[in-house]
Amino acid sequence: MASSRCRPRKDRSATFLTLVLSLTGLFPACMLAGPPEILWETEIPSLFDSRAWGIDFTDDGGAVVVGEACTEDPDIGSLLLAKLTPQGGIQWQRTTGWGLFTSGQDVLQVPGGYIVCGDVTTEAGADGFVARFDYFGQEVWRLIIEKPDDDALFDLAEVPGGLYAAAGYTESTGAGGTDFWLVLIDGDGVLQWSRTYGTAGSEVAYSVRPRSAGGFALCGGCDGNFHMVLTDEEGAGLLSRSYDQGGHETARCIIESSEGGFLMVGSTMEEGGYQTDSWLVCTDESGNEQWNLVLGGEGTDSAWDAVEPATGGFVVLCNTMSDGCGSYDASLTRIDPWGNVIWTVLAGDSCWNTASGLALGETGDLVTGGRTWNSETDCYDTWVVRTGPEDLLDWP
Repeated sequence: MASSRCRPRKDRSATFLTLVLSLTGLFPACMLAGPPEILWETEIPSLFDSRAWGIDFTDDGGAVVVGEACTEDPDIGSLLLAKLTPQGGIQWQRTTGWGLFTSGQDVLQVPGGYIVCGDVTTEAGADGFVARFDYFGQEVWRLIIEKPDDDALFDLAEVPGGLYAAAGYTESTGAGGTDFWLVLIDGDGVLQWSRTYGTAGSEVAYSVRPRSAGGFALCGGCDGNFHMVLTDEEGAGLLSRSYDQGGHETARCIIESSEGGFLMVGSTMEEGGYQTDSWLVCTDESGNEQWNLVLGGEGTDSAWDAVEPATGGFVVLCNTMSDGCGSYDASLTRIDPWGNVIWTVLAGDSCWNTASGLALGETGDLVTGGRTWNSETDCYDTWVVRTGPEDLLDWP
């Protein structure tokens, strides 16, 4: 691997008035924030291509990643589950599968182990699954939701009462084409209910979060637009709304702000274009757009995940070809509640580096997972990057 890594980059400005207003509590503390330090990067090697799709902090301060590990035949692969120590060491890694190709898309640390969702491909097609593993990566149970056509689950959310929601898409039921798909299961892997949301067109849900008012918020893509669905506790639809930037847009993550409302992040591409920019849309609790922000440059950029730190605002995970050290690099961009950029941290080397999952620790640390190109083996390795908390006193 190339040895030169990107360094944190300050991309912010301040005035004396901003400093005073932040210190007096009129603006959130995030407006005083400086970029965090990258603490470590870990590559999990494999014989063939592998990558992380989802990541979470563990209760010992380490991290757990889930993804996929390919074989010499790229159409055959296994679920990859790996546990890292707080210092970035590989504590253990497991591969398992229940078909031709098993892909893990998201993971949550839960009492006693981990919950994972994803999809299993067999000769009959693809099915969504949810599985539970113990602290050592051994399977406890799995639920494969078999349907006649292709289906997949991409995101997990913990729900009060020991329940878990998973979202993705289904071709098997719904209004036609592919539809948003939401399932609720209990801690023993028993399906409680399954709901679909859509039209005769094509809708894919990539993210789900529980709402503070009860029910769920989902986002994804619908006929080339960002699309949001809000439901009640039983999954009945309350709101369905699309957001258009004038081209082709896909939302990858939705989070509910502590101030009320939602942030969706994803990508936008001009009509007839071939390169994307990251696109952020912030709404109120009723889905009305409050602001939107395009992040990008001359290259291809896309946002994949987001978290809300305790100091307010957001941290957005993007992949960028417009900035950084090489072909593709991962970036963490700090946004205040009104859509202004405070700082950006870049991670990667001169090769191809992308990330898709982001988690926020109790102390403000960030950890992200994806893949990085290994020039020695000519394949992709699973890649994990951890930062410390942002520096709330680092202000010029």
